Amino acid sequence: MCPICGKPYSGASCPRCKRVSRSSRSHSKRSQSQEKARKQANPWRSEYSRKEYKTARQIAIQRTSGRCAACGKSCATKRGSVWILNGGGVHHIRPLSQGGGNGAANLVLLCVSCHNRIDAARRAADRR
Repeated sequence: MCPICGKPYSGASCPRCKRVSRSSRSHSKRSQSQEKARKQANPWRSEYSRKEYKTARQIAIQRTSGRCAACGKSCATKRGSVWILNGGGVHHIRPLSQGGGNGAANLVLLCVSCHNRIDAARRAADRR
């Protein structure tokens, strides 16, 4: 796992972070005060860097063999014993903000379009 971005990689260094200068490694366009406010509003985000979550993610991806659970599109490839996302993301079935956990049973692999569609529907339902 890359210590900077947290994504799995093979080789001497992470290809994503290798080309990024130290000053811009935060991968964020938010100011420091915006980032601090985001962390305070979403304390569960700190869990994403823990080993337990990373292991649960790999289990969730393995469960669907790297394919979107909603549409079946390939969105992860296996390199050695590690799954690498390419056009997908791991989605929390029950959101952390609503008491869901980071266990493998609460995670599912979705392609970008399905993930966006499901999250948009959830946000719309929350506004009602």
